[in-house]
Amino acid sequence: MKPGRLVRLACLVLLGAAAGGCAVADQGAFVRIQEDVESLKREVAAVKKAEASPAAAGQGELPSLQRNMADLAADNDRIKADLLAVMARTDETKLELQKEVSRLNGATLELGEAIQELRTKVDRLEEKGAKGPAEKPPVVAPPKTSLDELSTPEETYDYALGLIKNGDTKKGREVLNAFAAKYPDHRLMQNVFYWKGETFYVEKDYESAILSFQDVIDKYPQGEKAPDAMLKQGLSFQALNDKKNARVLYELLLGKYPKSMAAEKARRNLAELK
Repeated sequence: MKPGRLVRLACLVLLGAAAGGCAVADQGAFVRIQEDVESLKREVAAVKKAEASPAAAGQGELPSLQRNMADLAADNDRIKADLLAVMARTDETKLELQKEVSRLNGATLELGEAIQELRTKVDRLEEKGAKGPAEKPPVVAPPKTSLDELSTPEETYDYALGLIKNGDTKKGREVLNAFAAKYPDHRLMQNVFYWKGETFYVEKDYESAILSFQDVIDKYPQGEKAPDAMLKQGLSFQALNDKKNARVLYELLLGKYPKSMAAEKARRNLAELK
């Protein structure tokens, strides 16, 4: 409250007391004093109300609010710095990933060229009939069943597998070829290509094995036999002492089918190559 108002209030109170104690006081002056007192009371009440208002309270909290704003600004600066650091690390990771992808793409291109060369080589050998007999494991008597007696695709496939597992890989491959000619769209075709590759692998005809396994990878990349076919390709290249392409295949296998059982074997083989 302002000092002038306090002095005025005191004077009015004194005047009021004097008027109350004097019998000859002017009744009009007394009424005026009462009016002034009431007016002053209203002014005092208004001042107190203004002091207790939210705006006044806000003025009292301004320093605290300013400190909070400063803290928020500092936190924001730290967050920006952390974000810039994360973005920088992300850019580095992207660059490394791009380099690795480029390396694998280049290696895959070389692998494709190597496989194409194998196709050409195998085709020429077949045309000339120059492919000599490969070493074969001892032949065990195959099941006594002829191809003519097989009435369903499943029976034909099982018959071929029986021949292969009993050591007659050449006859088993012939049955698989007959299966492919008769049932080209059957769900077992990926198995047919895979086991053809196995027959060549057992015979140590690794070039033909690689090509047959490639049919599995090209035609059934999401099939259950694709990881195993890629693994056997790597083993075939290793057998041909082509460690470079073997390494590429193992890395591709780990990248495309990391959770497969074949990937575990590829990881071990890759470690041996390094």
